[in-house]
Amino acid sequence: MSEQILVVRREFLSPFIDGKNGLIRGVGAELVDIISEKHKFRPRPEMENDPGFKQIIPYVAVCRGEEVFALRRLKKGGEARLHGLLSLGVGGHINPVDGEEGPQALMNGLRREAAEEVEVERELALTPLGVINDDENEVGRVHLGFLFRMEVEGEVSVRETEKLVGEWIARSELRSHMDEMETWSQIALEALL
Repeated sequence: MSEQILVVRREFLSPFIDGKNGLIRGVGAELVDIISEKHKFRPRPEMENDPGFKQIIPYVAVCRGEEVFALRRLKKGGEARLHGLLSLGVGGHINPVDGEEGPQALMNGLRREAAEEVEVERELALTPLGVINDDENEVGRVHLGFLFRMEVEGEVSVRETEKLVGEWIARSELRSHMDEMETWSQIALEALL
């Protein structure tokens, strides 16, 4: 059976995202309300190439002072279109196990996905930064990201070592890695600097 993922018909989100690529600020609460009311769980294979829906993805940048934890996506990772690219965020799809309610499902999915990908010694704060929309490429057309910054202390390590390799990068050096980054990380970059 296919993985079931939380999606929302694009038409419900259009007033907030159409014609807006990049980081959209100040609409998170409205979008969460729409997601709460209008979401469905659908099979992931059907949704990966259907721009009539947006897959809702929590995307968390793990930061420690002046450093950001960057992840390189390896070939065993699930999304072939992102292999080899550098990611400044951890996260993934929201599944039925995360709950039915939009706000709680988003946060449950965020916590579950982050815990699957990385181990954090101590979390200090979690701050919403905006919504990522990127309709200019085939991956972005079917996903909508909710960007958060997780401030941590101590060690962070990758759990999914067959899919990811992690390293700390100083914020002052992030721009020099821009060409290696997936699109969402390029968008998130401005909010992290």
